[in-house]
Amino acid sequence: MHSVYSHDGKDSLETMRDDCIERGIQFVGMTDHAEDFTEDVFEEYVRHCDAVSDPQVTFIPGLEFRFPGLKGMHLLALGLRTWITPRSPEQFIDMTRGTARLTVLAHPILARYQIPQVVLDQIDGIEVWNANYNTRYLPDPQSITIVQTLRRTRPSLVATVGLDQHDSSNDRGLRILVASDAPDPLGEIHAGRFTNLGHKMTFDAAASLTSSRMRRLRVQRRALDAVDGVHERIMRAIRRLEATK
Repeated sequence: MHSVYSHDGKDSLETMRDDCIERGIQFVGMTDHAEDFTEDVFEEYVRHCDAVSDPQVTFIPGLEFRFPGLKGMHLLALGLRTWITPRSPEQFIDMTRGTARLTVLAHPILARYQIPQVVLDQIDGIEVWNANYNTRYLPDPQSITIVQTLRRTRPSLVATVGLDQHDSSNDRGLRILVASDAPDPLGEIHAGRFTNLGHKMTFDAAASLTSSRMRRLRVQRRALDAVDGVHERIMRAIRRLEATK
């Protein structure tokens, strides 16, 4: 989730906390945009996350990092409590070692699946269903395939889902489910002890979908993307018409 600490976030941490309680969300991985921070603001942010956390809802401080020349390459550092300023994926991997508790490659589709080898070799998790870029209805089969392939040599790699929420009025419904009595959600996620929940399907931390289920998912994904593309073209046409009035 993103908050008002990001330039495009609409919700304060207090508003997010109220919404989380209403929706039964017990922990939040914050992924505010690192480029909107300074070291002083980050320190304030960590204190703010701690201040609004209690046994009902835990706010886990974290940042989303972007890198010059690598369009769409966004890496998440969750459980981050030390200010870092990586300028490349290589620096991100080095700087988060010992400072972040979970690192995740966000929405690979946005980078057109062109992922630096250092990320594939050392990232803790890959987001295979982003509610913003993949819609709330189906995950990304190509990202799942990347995870399944990498897990042959990196069995600790996990597949995650993410809301990519910037406005709490739009809850796209994706969740990561850990044991309700787990004291350390990030530890459970890192260990692969969780379930990814969506509107139409659920799957485990290994994205253990059978080959037949993957074939069906690819067909469903193509159909959904086609419908979404038509909708987007209609909306662009409507906006052009409104602009000429």
